[in-house]
Amino acid sequence: MDQQTIISILISILTISSGIFIVILQRKTEKIKIIENQLSEKKYKAYSELIEIFYNIFKDTKNNRPINNQNLTLKLIDIKKDLFIYGSDEIFRKFTDWLCFSTENSNNLNHMNYFLDLMIAIRRDMGKKDTSLTKHEIMLNIIQDKKVLDEFSQYWK
Repeated sequence: MDQQTIISILISILTISSGIFIVILQRKTEKIKIIENQLSEKKYKAYSELIEIFYNIFKDTKNNRPINNQNLTLKLIDIKKDLFIYGSDEIFRKFTDWLCFSTENSNNLNHMNYFLDLMIAIRRDMGKKDTSLTKHEIMLNIIQDKKVLDEFSQYWK
C-alpha cells in the first residue's frame, strides 16, 4: 500500500468515527432535554399544588367555609414528598421554614412573611430569575384592597 491509500483509509475511518460520535452525542443530548423537561413539569406541578393550597384557603375564608384540616394535612404531605424529589434546595428550605414557623406559631400571621418568601423563590426557580415583584405587590394582587393591605402589611415586611 502506498502512502496516499493509507491516508485515504485513515480519513475515511475518521469521517465515519466522527459521524458515529455526532449521532451518539445528539441522542444523549436529546435524552437530557427530555429528562429536563420531565423534571420541569414535575417541579411545576409540585409548586402549583403548593400555591393552590394557599389560594384554596383564601377562597374558603372569603366564602366563610370551614377549612378541612385533614385534607390540608394530607395535601401538604404529598407536597412535601414532591418538593423533596423535584424542588430546588432553596424552595425545599423555604418551604420547611414556612412549615416550622406556622407550626410553632399557629396564630401568628407573620407566617405570611415566610410564605411570600417561598412564593418569590418559586417564581425565580421557574425561570423568572430577575423578578422584581415584592411581597406587598403579591398581597395587593391577592387582597385587592389597599386599605386592608395596609392594615396587615406588618406581617410580611
